[in-house]
Amino acid sequence: MINKVMFPVLILLAIVVSGCVAPLASDPAFQPKLEETGGPKVLYSLRSDQVAGLFPMGTTLDQITQKYGPPAMRGNSTDKNGQPTTWIGYTYGRSYTHCDTSLHVTVVNRFTTVMLNFDASGKLFEASMTRYQKFSAGNNANRDATDDEVTRYLGAPDVLDIKAGGTAAGGGKGAPDQSRGWKLGAEVSELRSELVAKTGYSGRGVYVVAVEPQGLAARYGLAAGDVIVKVNNVAVPTRDDLVEQLKTIPLSNALELQVFAKGRARTVTIPAQQGGGGTSSI
Repeated sequence: MINKVMFPVLILLAIVVSGCVAPLASDPAFQPKLEETGGPKVLYSLRSDQVAGLFPMGTTLDQITQKYGPPAMRGNSTDKNGQPTTWIGYTYGRSYTHCDTSLHVTVVNRFTTVMLNFDASGKLFEASMTRYQKFSAGNNANRDATDDEVTRYLGAPDVLDIKAGGTAAGGGKGAPDQSRGWKLGAEVSELRSELVAKTGYSGRGVYVVAVEPQGLAARYGLAAGDVIVKVNNVAVPTRDDLVEQLKTIPLSNALELQVFAKGRARTVTIPAQQGGGGTSSI
């Protein structure tokens, strides 16, 4: 029980503590912080199927750097024929951090990187995009952030007026019919953490759960356990990215899937189709 001597002491202590907590809550150290790094800022809202629209094939290195500024990274390499190439990378990141007065920390990050490859004449021939978004709070371990969490803490991505695949808006007479898009006949999922050890692939991609025996995927060599990394040189880090990319490519164009399986990378090529071909949904 609390005796008469201790009671005034406890009252005094409560007054002191309440007087300290209130200023802490308004202290700048305990205020949420939203920070931005890199650029261009448009990368925050860019979808993977819009990369070729923002960076059209054939654009020169000088044109891109004049428009978007110096890249975050740059280097030289060679293509499969031994010809010199140049690559550059742009990264834009947005980060939210908040430490409350109970010392509970919430961290949300979203970083988008676009890698561009140029041939010996300085013209763009390949572009890919990767996105990293993570959420961490209290005992909740660092995990992929949901789109709702990104919107809540970092802000909703803008709806960009960029035609997927870089084609002109409206299409016009003779434009390819893309209403149906590609259907591979495969069941796919996100490359979750438990699948990373199984596949041996630690990057971003889409895991192939199963393929239908009569579908295009099985017919041209895609198999269960494969990880699809790129479609026609556009990175597909998530299932939604893969689905959107397949929708933008007309059936009259061939598909090139960059795939990782059993410790090796390979390319699966699916020829152009004249129609639906009896393929099944992805």
